[in-house]
Amino acid sequence: MLALILTSVLLVVPTDLAAGSQQTAPEAVAGSAVAKLSSDEISDLRKKADSGDAAAQYALGRAYEHGNGVPLRVDQAAIWYRKAAEQGNEKAQNSLAVLYWFGEGVERDKTEAVRWYRKAARQGNADAMFNLGAAYYNGEGVSTNDILAYAWFLLSSEAGNSSGQDAAKRSQSEHGISGFNGACFAIGQMYEKGEDLPKNLQLAAAWYRKAAERGSAEGTIGLAALYLNTGDYGQARPWCEAAAKEKLPGGYYCLGHLYQHGWGVDANLKEAFGWYEQGARGGSVASMLPLARMYENGEGTKLDRGQAFVWFFIAARRGNQDALAEAKRIRSSMTEKEWKDAQKKFPFTFDKKQVDSIIRGASSQTAP
Repeated sequence: MLALILTSVLLVVPTDLAAGSQQTAPEAVAGSAVAKLSSDEISDLRKKADSGDAAAQYALGRAYEHGNGVPLRVDQAAIWYRKAAEQGNEKAQNSLAVLYWFGEGVERDKTEAVRWYRKAARQGNADAMFNLGAAYYNGEGVSTNDILAYAWFLLSSEAGNSSGQDAAKRSQSEHGISGFNGACFAIGQMYEKGEDLPKNLQLAAAWYRKAAERGSAEGTIGLAALYLNTGDYGQARPWCEAAAKEKLPGGYYCLGHLYQHGWGVDANLKEAFGWYEQGARGGSVASMLPLARMYENGEGTKLDRGQAFVWFFIAARRGNQDALAEAKRIRSSMTEKEWKDAQKKFPFTFDKKQVDSIIRGASSQTAP
């Protein structure tokens, strides 16, 4: 259980703060002993800091935090850390976050601490990555999330942080291969979306691959979709095939898309139709839309507007507004014969008597 090792997952903090915080903070794992600063060095630092030099502002903050060449004033440390942090200095961002975490020199605010950890972690600060993982692990300043905790521990570990390495090993022992795969997929998502980490599709692919090669369905689909979206169809095809082999609806869609457009394979509408149909029957809304259009246009199959309507309607009931608009469009031009034929093709789970009223009167209604 996570609670049993709560005290083992602690924050990376400066040595003087750790010493003053007793049991709530660990010994520092980042940085070395601070050399004694002379009055001339402090004067020089202050001049540079006053002129807007972020590195000097961070160094002056450290001096105040340690009482090195100046009186020990954590409130002044917070002021200088903030100036540097707001200019993007990742060390200052992490140090300011730690002060917020413990309420040293500023009012204690773990949510604000997490905000600054996140900024520093995005820039690759290994300490901040570990600290962010600890926040997710302990559910402080952010909702508990074991997968994201593990993800940040892995990133911190990869960046050489010893606490991150220990925490990653602990997470591995707790969550096994499924937890590792989930963490790798989460990291891949961060790199692909460019949200908590700088956008980097090469690194996204590498992390998806770590998960995919260990049997992760999410990793396999993630890698296939990434290559598909970036137009690397040669790389996409084997991962699409691997996903389809595992009977994953996303894999069916992926292969359907390749065969429909002739990307990385010879174009084959019948083959595309077959893959889309498997995906749609497996619940993939992404497959339902092109399958419906193929039915409507008679591509890869016999033209069947009734069946096209059915798939658009099913996709609409799964929440797709584009599909709802398409279903309304087809219904508005259907003959009575086509409508009766379409009703026969609905799965038994639908109340056929209500379908028409939904299409005609509830354009915003989606599936529960």
